[in-house]
Amino acid sequence: MKPSDTFCPLPWVHQAIRNNGDVRVCCQANVTPNQGILRKDDGNSYNASRDNLSEAKNVIMIKEIRKNMLAGTWSDECARCKSEEDAGIASRRLNELDQWQFSLQDALDCTSDDGSIDLETKYFDLRFGNICNLACRMCGPTDSHSWYEEWTEFNKTDGFEDTHGYVKLVKNDNGRWMSDQYSWHESKKFWEQMEYKIPFIEHVYMAGGEPLIISQHTYFLERCIELNRADKIVLEYNTNITVLPSRVLELWKQFKQVRIGASVDGFGEMQEYQRWPIKWTHTLKNLQKLDTIARENTNILPHIALTVTAYNAFHLPEFIWWKLMDSKFQKINSMARRPVITHHMAHKPYKMSVQMYPESIRNKLIKSYDSWIKKFNDSTLPDNVKEASVNILKSVLMFMQLENHSEVIKEFVDLTVYLDKKRNQDIKTLVPELGELFEE
Repeated sequence: MKPSDTFCPLPWVHQAIRNNGDVRVCCQANVTPNQGILRKDDGNSYNASRDNLSEAKNVIMIKEIRKNMLAGTWSDECARCKSEEDAGIASRRLNELDQWQFSLQDALDCTSDDGSIDLETKYFDLRFGNICNLACRMCGPTDSHSWYEEWTEFNKTDGFEDTHGYVKLVKNDNGRWMSDQYSWHESKKFWEQMEYKIPFIEHVYMAGGEPLIISQHTYFLERCIELNRADKIVLEYNTNITVLPSRVLELWKQFKQVRIGASVDGFGEMQEYQRWPIKWTHTLKNLQKLDTIARENTNILPHIALTVTAYNAFHLPEFIWWKLMDSKFQKINSMARRPVITHHMAHKPYKMSVQMYPESIRNKLIKSYDSWIKKFNDSTLPDNVKEASVNILKSVLMFMQLENHSEVIKEFVDLTVYLDKKRNQDIKTLVPELGELFEE
C-alpha cells in the first residue's frame, strides 16, 4: 500500500479533546480498543485540564501513527476510516485531505525519523463536557448527562467506565445522579494554554455534549473575537439544534465560516425515537430557522448530519427523499460536495450498528434499498443528486456486510425493550421490519 493510501493530515495539524478532557488522536479512533487516547509512560492519559497539550503531540503512539502513515501502513487507531473506505464511504481521512492544504510531502518535510514534529496546532476538536438535553439511543453517559438515570437503572450500577477510569455517580439533594468529572473546561491551566494557541488556530470542531448550551463554548468564541482571530477561523459543529441562542448567532457573523452539522436522523417519529425526547415539530422549526439564517449570512453553511443505526436504517431512503422533494430547504446541504445529506455509520457499540442485523433482516434492507435506488434513478432529480443518493444507500449496504455482529442481538433487544417502556415508544410499530427480533 502506498503512503498516499493511508496519509491523513490530522496527526500533524490537529488535536482532539474528549468530553472528559482526555486528549486523543481523533474522534474516529473512539471505536478502537484504546479509543485513541494519548497516554504517558505510566499509562495515565493526557488531560487538557492539567497537562501540557504541546507535549501530548509527541507521545509514542501518535509518533508511530505518523510513521505508519508515511510508510503506507494502517494503524489500529485508524480502523474506522479503513472500514469506511472499504465500504465506499467518504471517510474522515478523505474529507480532511480535501480540507487541508497540508500534503504528504509537507508531512515528510517536517517529521523527524522518530515521528515527532514541531508544529503549532491549527485544528482543535473541543468537547466541552457532557451536558446535553437529549439522551439519544446510540449515545451514553460519557456524551450526555441526560443518560445517567436510565443508565444506572438498566445496568444496575452507580457509574460507568470512561477513558480516565470508572466514573462513580452520586445523587444530589433532589435525588438526581450527578458527576463532577466532566468539568475539565473550567480549568485555569487549559485556558492559559488556549490564550497562546488561539492566534494559530484555523479550524475548531465542537460536538456533544450539546455545545450550544455550554457557557464555555460561548466564552471561547468571544475570546477568538477579542484576540482578532475570528475572521481567520472556521467553526464546525455537530449540534442537535434544539437551541439557537441569539448571542451565539451574533458571534457567528464575525467568523470566517461556520459549518453546522444538524444532528437529524429522520423526520417525524423516527427523529423523536432516536433522539429522545426531542419533538419533530421543534426540529423542523429550527431547521427552517437555520436555513433562513444561512440565506442571510453567506459564511454560515448548514448540513444534515445523520447517524445511521440499527433503528433508522430502513427509514434512511424515505428521509433522503423528503429532504430533496418536500423540505423546501434552500441552503441546508446546498454545497456541491454535500448535495443530499451527510451520513455517518454507527460503528460501536455493535448493538447500535446495522452489522448487528441477522441475515433475514439484512435481506429485507437490501430489498428495500434496491427498490429505493430504482426510485431515485427514475426520478427527475439532477444526475449528481441521483448519484449521491444512490451512493449513500449502497455504502450502507456495503458497510453492513463488512462484518457480522449478530451475537449482540439480545443486547439490542433488551435495551430497546427497556427504553421503549421507559419512553413510551415502540420500535415494532415504527420499524415493523425489525419485529421478528422481538418475537421471543
